[in-house]
Amino acid sequence: ITDGKTKVLFIGITCGLSAPYVGGQLQYCMENLGVFTPVVLGFNPTHLARNNPIEKWESTFLQVINKMEEMKSSSNVFILNPVVGPEPITGSSRMKSGSATKVLLETIFTGAILSAKSGDRPWQTKSFIQSYQVVCNNLYNAKGSMEAVAQIVELAGNSLKSNGSIYYVGEGTLGIMGMIDASECPPTYGASLSDVRGFLDRGYKSFRNNDGDLSSLGLHFQISFNDMIKDILPHVKPFDVVIYITSDGNVDQRMTKCLCKKALISFAPKSSTVISTDVEVNMSLPKEALISLIGETAFQQFSMLFEEISTKWILNAITTGTHVMKGKVFQNMMVDLKVSNNKLFHRAIGIIQRFSELSLEDSKDCLLRSIYNTDNLSEEIRERPISCHIEAATPLSQVVPRALLSAILSCSVSESQRLLDKEPVIQKVISQTLSGVNQ
Repeated sequence: ITDGKTKVLFIGITCGLSAPYVGGQLQYCMENLGVFTPVVLGFNPTHLARNNPIEKWESTFLQVINKMEEMKSSSNVFILNPVVGPEPITGSSRMKSGSATKVLLETIFTGAILSAKSGDRPWQTKSFIQSYQVVCNNLYNAKGSMEAVAQIVELAGNSLKSNGSIYYVGEGTLGIMGMIDASECPPTYGASLSDVRGFLDRGYKSFRNNDGDLSSLGLHFQISFNDMIKDILPHVKPFDVVIYITSDGNVDQRMTKCLCKKALISFAPKSSTVISTDVEVNMSLPKEALISLIGETAFQQFSMLFEEISTKWILNAITTGTHVMKGKVFQNMMVDLKVSNNKLFHRAIGIIQRFSELSLEDSKDCLLRSIYNTDNLSEEIRERPISCHIEAATPLSQVVPRALLSAILSCSVSESQRLLDKEPVIQKVISQTLSGVNQ
């Protein structure tokens, strides 16, 4: 991507200051400052950056951050790490950290765009950030909106509890908010790829991705309205939920011909919507307050950014509440996360250690026994690189619950799986197991 470029701004985003590939890219940028301006964006104090060894590399992320700290006073090296506090809901960085990432990047790039065009921008940086606070307050204080969101959570939660599906149907960038929210459910909650899916009016044309149409790669790569009309709508179940996401309240009538639960999220007044749904969330932006902060021209040009983040907050609430209802969360911890990357591998070990009170090494062994479905863990397995464990774990389901039950009960992997098969609500079986042990 950067081949032949003479001036590159590189922003590495890693909420916990831990992602190995971001660390490697930042180090490369620091070694080539004639071309690159390295920026790291995350939400931990720098001393809490991950210090674990990284495969095939001589550095840790903490060492990279320490080097950036040394260089930032004398070079164009930047650390953006406002500590916004812990993630209070399930520990998922898709929540506050995801929102803060969007706020910061949009503040940077809207200012850059306007400055490049006119040499000046009509607001102070702080004013643009304050705009998001105004939008947030407006959304959560809107009469009836949160009650409507709660109704959608209940519909969607009942759907997943009945082995149904949730379908986001959206247009443009608001539809992409739905795609992003759906994509976060498998790693966060161990959801199947069919539990929450997103569809866009123009499919991959809405993404404008370099590789173009990827629908030939399989069922879950098929994301256009036409795909949904052909493959989903004829087979929807009465307890499935279709959630329409639109700015103006208009919905493609072809997408409404389904006998299931329906919800609408829009920025149009309720009186202007023409489709029949079970529940509507009708939002509006605080136009006058935003104009007073950033000016009318900027509001007209960038109001979609505020619609997007409002939509993100609502969709995050829906899928979080839905998976809580399905029993994927225990004591505010996402206990059925997918062990699909380095961060989640270490988080899984931490969850096992927290509830079993085993040592770190014994907790790791429990996780590995679950991944490899064995009670006799060989030294060869223990010594494999973490990347091998992640590769083995990613396609599997219930890895962490199985490991956690084995740890609490000191039982075999097959016995813990038998308990999960008997009681599929993970929160319930963990709670019952811990209660039994404590008694």
